[in-house]
Amino acid sequence: MKITLVMAGDEEGGLEKHVVELAHELMAEHEVTVIAHEKYRSRLDTAFIAVDLSKSRRNVLVLYQLYKALKQLQPDIVHVHGNKAAAMVGRVLNFLPLKSVATLHSRKKNTKMFKNFDAVIAVSPNAAEVLEHPNKHIILNGITPPKLNAEAVKSMPSVVLAVGRLVPVKGFDVLIQAWKGISNAQLWIAGDGFEQQKLDALIKELALENSVKLLGFRSDITDLMQQASLYVMSSHYEGCPYTMIEALLCKTPMVSTAVGAMTQILPKQYLCAENDVSALHDLLARSLDDLTQVEQDFIPVFADAEQNLVLEGMVKNIEQVYLQVLNERA
Repeated sequence: MKITLVMAGDEEGGLEKHVVELAHELMAEHEVTVIAHEKYRSRLDTAFIAVDLSKSRRNVLVLYQLYKALKQLQPDIVHVHGNKAAAMVGRVLNFLPLKSVATLHSRKKNTKMFKNFDAVIAVSPNAAEVLEHPNKHIILNGITPPKLNAEAVKSMPSVVLAVGRLVPVKGFDVLIQAWKGISNAQLWIAGDGFEQQKLDALIKELALENSVKLLGFRSDITDLMQQASLYVMSSHYEGCPYTMIEALLCKTPMVSTAVGAMTQILPKQYLCAENDVSALHDLLARSLDDLTQVEQDFIPVFADAEQNLVLEGMVKNIEQVYLQVLNERA
């Protein structure tokens, strides 16, 4: 199969990781080309065409470059990722009759840009709820299982780890406020972003300098997860976050706000309302008070993750969608 993957933007996050890993896995059996911002060229072993889709989705020059690239490639399937790429390729599909698939990576209010595609994949049931499309599929993200350190030990005192860009949607301000009053563990937040100064100030305002640490960008997330007794997500919304999957494959229990795929994967007693300081505090305190019980409760969750949240399974499910689209329009 000739497959072209398209992503917009120039950030570093779950969507970009998804496209890079999907491209490399598909290469084993298919002819794969990626259309994306120039910055991703060095990360991909596939054929690559640089088009700066981080510009306005109505930029005529960019749309023409996209049209020209797709017309030249004539793929069997064009698979776009995210709302912006869907909006831009959706316009091009009015002039190029290509077989097409789009992936919605998180819940969005406006999903009209997906209507031109033959099939749409949502990475969580929560995201799929808002999609009005006759051929939609739910395929959870999957990753290559992390290489675990057999000699890793949990940090003492206990560490609760959070990972993500320091941006409002991650709810780290809520998490820091919820940490007030917790004295039997350390909170580590790994990631960088424009909210760092604001979060630093909040930590000082709440006198939490001795128990909350902003670690900045880290490349050793697997090691940190193995040291942590608990992983926490405080996001206001998510799709199927890679950090959740990595935590579960590292056999690190987690607590989370009730958003995205967490509502499907995690036990209900380890979820709380989003943007609720008191609820998150209570959830953290209760979990830290009985980590032995938490670990027991997560044994079946870890086993399920090893079966269903790995890259190989995700790619096979996506290939089935490709085949369905090709057969229906043959």
